[in-house]
Amino acid sequence: EFTIESNESESDVAEESDDAPVDLDLPMIFEPVELMDPIQPVPTELGTGPQVIDVAQMFSGRSGSMKQALLAMYGGTPETQDAVAAGLAWLKRNQEKAGSWSMKGPYSDGSFSENRVAATAMALLAFLGDGNTHFQGEYSAEVESGLKFLVGRQQRTGLFSEPRPRDDEVAYAQAQATIVLCEAYAMTGDSWLRDPAQLALNYAMQAQSSEGGWRYRPRFDSDLSVTGWYMMALQSGLSGGLEVDPSVLSNVTHFLDSVQDYDGAAYRYMRGRPATDAMTAEGLLCRQYLGWPRSHPPMVRGVETLAYDYGFDINQANVYYWYYATQVLHHYGGSPWREWNMSMREALPKAQVKTGREKGSWAPQGDRWGRNAGRLYTTCLAIYCLEVYYRHLPLYTSVEND
Repeated sequence: EFTIESNESESDVAEESDDAPVDLDLPMIFEPVELMDPIQPVPTELGTGPQVIDVAQMFSGRSGSMKQALLAMYGGTPETQDAVAAGLAWLKRNQEKAGSWSMKGPYSDGSFSENRVAATAMALLAFLGDGNTHFQGEYSAEVESGLKFLVGRQQRTGLFSEPRPRDDEVAYAQAQATIVLCEAYAMTGDSWLRDPAQLALNYAMQAQSSEGGWRYRPRFDSDLSVTGWYMMALQSGLSGGLEVDPSVLSNVTHFLDSVQDYDGAAYRYMRGRPATDAMTAEGLLCRQYLGWPRSHPPMVRGVETLAYDYGFDINQANVYYWYYATQVLHHYGGSPWREWNMSMREALPKAQVKTGREKGSWAPQGDRWGRNAGRLYTTCLAIYCLEVYYRHLPLYTSVEND
């Protein structure tokens, strides 16, 4: 048995945290840098995950009969589907004429700071997760204009530009926008997206630090929060047949080894920090994609801790933690997933705003990071959780899922 740090005694003063999706105390201005040659791969020991997980079809369950079969198989309900539909309708109402979304508004309770690349990427991930592309789906027009906005903001280095952003905002927005382009390309095969998606992946690979992860500035320092988003960008690129250097993934394994606790059953934000629930979920998700078997003892212990000791609790709102834990447990399956899902599929739709201008959204008040990141952030991550039944195909087989 082991414990990880609780979130209950959180101060109202914004400060750097072990699992913060944004770090509001670092108001530095990002300056683009010339990226050098990719770092050399760091050797890793055998036994950290012998199989290579096939992610070629990871987006194939987002529409049609496969989507309905997955909803039934993994415990989706009419209420979860209705909540996703209402959330996407809210996002459509708040899209800007340029095809972008805003972190600040025009909705109530927006973020303290603006980053349209991040806001647009988060909104598009919600639409893509429900099977919408610029070719098909109820929201194809919104997806197309959003993709054009992101591609129009991309520089020749692969960086998505934003006027005077902070370093932390650049890192998250860059990784999220990379995921969007890779998913959209993987789902459609549209040649228009191939070069921007590959360019974004090239930036990600060159920006990896010598520690094996990513943080706020290219090639400098690593934290697990930013690394998890880049890890999903690389996996999304692989799923679309884009070029990803295998040594980059080996380096991620090295970084995860440096921030793990209990032989990999728990994870820290950075070395020297305590393990937390959110970072444990994010670390385990990375391990799943990097090939850890379902039966690997640290995976089993970590999953059981998330499901039974830090289960879904609507009164301890933290959509960032929910986002990662939901994915980990869905991939793992079995009784830990059923335990988590029984609570999530009832409580999360009930918490959605049902009337008024903000109908379909989730209020940021009460969420651990919502008061800083705002309504669009809490709404998008809640939608991702409720799309989990079909958003990514499970990484483990049905036989393994008892």
